[in-house]
Amino acid sequence: MENNSVLVVKNLSVLIKERFLVKNASFSVDKGQCVGIIGEDKSGKTSLIKAIAGALPITDGSVVLDGENVCPGSPALKHISICLDPPVFFKFQTVLNNMQFLSGLSNNNDKEKIIKVLNKFNLAHKIKDKVKTLSFYEKKLMALALAFLTEPKLLLLDEPFKGLPEEKIDEIKAYIREIQAKGTAIIISTRSLERLQDMTNLFMFMEKRAITKILTYTQCETLSDKTYAFVAVKYPHYCGKAIMDEFQLKVKLLDNKVLFEADEDTTAEIVRYFSKNHIAVYKAGYLSKQSEKIFGNLAPYYKEEEQS
Repeated sequence: MENNSVLVVKNLSVLIKERFLVKNASFSVDKGQCVGIIGEDKSGKTSLIKAIAGALPITDGSVVLDGENVCPGSPALKHISICLDPPVFFKFQTVLNNMQFLSGLSNNNDKEKIIKVLNKFNLAHKIKDKVKTLSFYEKKLMALALAFLTEPKLLLLDEPFKGLPEEKIDEIKAYIREIQAKGTAIIISTRSLERLQDMTNLFMFMEKRAITKILTYTQCETLSDKTYAFVAVKYPHYCGKAIMDEFQLKVKLLDNKVLFEADEDTTAEIVRYFSKNHIAVYKAGYLSKQSEKIFGNLAPYYKEEEQS
């Protein structure tokens, strides 16, 4: 194990049907440390969390928790709590039945504890209701309650704040800080760095199923100083090349966005050019979100990407 690391992930890859869900991920998390995974949908965040929890078969590499390899049937699994998005339960069973069965998989199906944690998440009055009658918001709280049922060595939270009102997010953050203070290592995935900036000082950025960079918040601030204009289009590769050829600008690709350095007049001219050539521009402007600015700065220029 490395230094004070509770979790050590080395060269982790998950390959299913010739498609990578996770590519060569390596990092470690210390006792009581909170780490954020930042990425867009389908960047690999959820797959990485599932692989760490033993819910996806590892093709290469290893996951070690407190000196024990994490794999199917491993004793280390009982020390991991996980909350996935979207939450999945047996919809025709009651809240209590679900909690008892799912917590029983790790030998933690104490009814008193279950009622206590449901009460903490304002769900105790729903204990006899079938899950199919719950709203998405209530299912989300139920999934979080299940994850907080014990004090694990590792807590994995996949988009825990998605769909929750601001006041409830503040409550969840307070619960996370409580369990973190007791020594639990925590990994939280989200699309928004801004959502986690008061929770952690270390961020892993994921794109195309791989960790592209691991940065402190100070490094994030430095990278987000520079911003880019963009056009969001259906065919970013084609449009990126068109911008290079017609406007002699260097471009980067970020999902369906073509990024470039230009003033408002040039950006408007680019939009008019595409409109004239019957190419739809879904959106145009400047990157504003801190996480998008960082991804933009980390992305290679289009020519470099073509040659690699």
